[in-house]
Amino acid sequence: MADFQKAKQYIINLLSSDLSSDFIYHDLNHTLDVYKSATQLGSLANLNDDELLLLQTAALYHDVGLIYTSEGHEEKGISIVREVLPGFSFTEEQINLIIKMIKSTELPQSPKSKLDELLCDADLDYLGRDDFFVLASQLHLEWSRMGINKMPFDQWIAIEKGFLETHQYFTPEAQKLRNKGQADNLVQLKNICRTQVIKGD
Repeated sequence: MADFQKAKQYIINLLSSDLSSDFIYHDLNHTLDVYKSATQLGSLANLNDDELLLLQTAALYHDVGLIYTSEGHEEKGISIVREVLPGFSFTEEQINLIIKMIKSTELPQSPKSKLDELLCDADLDYLGRDDFFVLASQLHLEWSRMGINKMPFDQWIAIEKGFLETHQYFTPEAQKLRNKGQADNLVQLKNICRTQVIKGD
């Protein structure tokens, strides 16, 4: 039987000690946030105990590859999952399902199963929450710090607006929970963009 608690403590310790402090958005808090969201969505979806355990494990390990690389970190994370989880008595079948979930979170998201969809929705749960603007600002700063994509804040806001305009949650559980919040956040982004255009004129 998989020892979830030890697997959870291992990844928390690893991210706490080894993840670069430049990750202001993709930090330990993000991992724990996705874990919390996945747990909530999994419960709403009436997953059985085994399915919920796999979803929670995938949530905890989905960004571990960032310790080593920011580009293609999902693949690095998958290799860590293969190496680590057998030591916590996860079976090959369980590990393969966790790997599938982690792969599906790579943007653009590509879920193939209900578990995949739930993890993808948990990963972007914040798009429909009140703390969206706080977290979006952290991501903007993280990108600047990492030298991934430095850009003025007004350009960043325009990108965020475009992302929210095209993003759709996969599961009815996430749609019911977050669609209204995402729509409200999009309205605020459009207002900010409109204000910037007026100021520019």
